[in-house]
Amino acid sequence: MKRLVVALLLASTLCMTGCGDTKKTEPAASTTEEVDKASSTMKEQMGDNAVLPSDSVKRVMAKQWKVIGTDTVYDLKEDGTGTRDDAGLTFECGFDEDNNITIKITMDGEEEGKLYAVTTDDTGYGIVLKSLDGGKDMKFLQADTDLLDLTDDRAKGLIGKWTDNSGNEYKLKKDGKLVIKSSSGETKGTYCVAENADGTLRLNLVISGGTLEYVYTLSDDGSTVELCSPGTDTVHKWTKA
Repeated sequence: MKRLVVALLLASTLCMTGCGDTKKTEPAASTTEEVDKASSTMKEQMGDNAVLPSDSVKRVMAKQWKVIGTDTVYDLKEDGTGTRDDAGLTFECGFDEDNNITIKITMDGEEEGKLYAVTTDDTGYGIVLKSLDGGKDMKFLQADTDLLDLTDDRAKGLIGKWTDNSGNEYKLKKDGKLVIKSSSGETKGTYCVAENADGTLRLNLVISGGTLEYVYTLSDDGSTVELCSPGTDTVHKWTKA
């Protein structure tokens, strides 16, 4: 998921950063060709190591997503094809003049697709699709992930004040808000807890400029928690204050 957030932030920077006004009656003109063209020189210099911004967004979107509040599942592939439940579709990712990152989803048999602005949600685990052509907004969550309510036994043990070995303080409030205090100052944000299909528990700290994601294990007495960033062997230990 950190890859998802970083890729969307990078793509939005390349298209002048930030979402524009998505409440217009007509979608803004596409700027995908211009954005990709501006990056083509870098791609030529770096070869296969460089990815055009529109392709970067497509790679991030290429996974299984469940639509929050429904039983619908979208399965999107890197080649721009996919399914919504059992129905086939194609999709294109890009940008527009309002600085939106966009995705256009066209169901098989339909002449015109539906256009959405794409942003990450406030948990860092989901995607918000805001309709740009008068359709219905959708919220996507990766199909192998379940968000846990903070009253859940697997999550509520994280609520409280914690310190790490460097003296940083982390205050996780019961309303999902977060305050981090360090020698450089105070940072506010939000946090959420999720469980993967394999039972792995994850803590996501959402702050300005990005997210901090950890796989975590609480001690039996709840006095310490060990956190490890996915893909690394580095373990951080917090102690409850």
